Amino acid sequence: MFKYITIVALVLAYSAGNASAFWCFQCTTFNSTNCLVPDQNILAVECPPSPNVSSVTCFTRIVGQDVERGCATNLEATERDNCAVVNNCQLCSNENDLPCNNNLFPHGRLHCHQCEGTTNSTCSEEILTEARPCLRFVADDQCVVQVRDNSVLRGCLSENADCRNSRDCHVCAGNGCNFRHFEHSAAASVIAQIQLLAGAILLSAFVANSL
Repeated sequence: MFKYITIVALVLAYSAGNASAFWCFQCTTFNSTNCLVPDQNILAVECPPSPNVSSVTCFTRIVGQDVERGCATNLEATERDNCAVVNNCQLCSNENDLPCNNNLFPHGRLHCHQCEGTTNSTCSEEILTEARPCLRFVADDQCVVQVRDNSVLRGCLSENADCRNSRDCHVCAGNGCNFRHFEHSAAASVIAQIQLLAGAILLSAFVANSL
């Protein structure tokens, strides 16, 4: 009789555990580019049930410049509470037992054209395809076109820090703004430098005349 009761108790406990278990994507863009917009089941994990987590199941948040996804049960209670009131964290609830934390986050993050090739490749031509979201998240991120020797690189400033102080880079603001033929970008960069130089000369002349 005791053995029978024990078996029934184990079955009920197992069933209750399965009923409250759920799935979430668990990953970070720090070591997986697929985590930016996960669509592979290999990134989904079964989350442990918890009496402290009911309707909320999964989270997505920004840690540094990376996206982190996981089970709400992995967060401390204070982290879950704060997640609902800060801009860099999002909680969600699963529907139909499908992980809910696979959306692009945060909403409105910068999209840039991203490719690399020679000056004779398709990457050097005007880009007509859709821009892709930048892997790293920086609030004031920009798009870049870098032309160096015989190579052209398009991407995000957050992933190409050398472009911040490089004369062979054209930096622009706005989704997909780095679509132009590389010669246009190079010309725009040269024009901008000429304008700055001319402004500096005029300012120097004005100061000299004022003395």
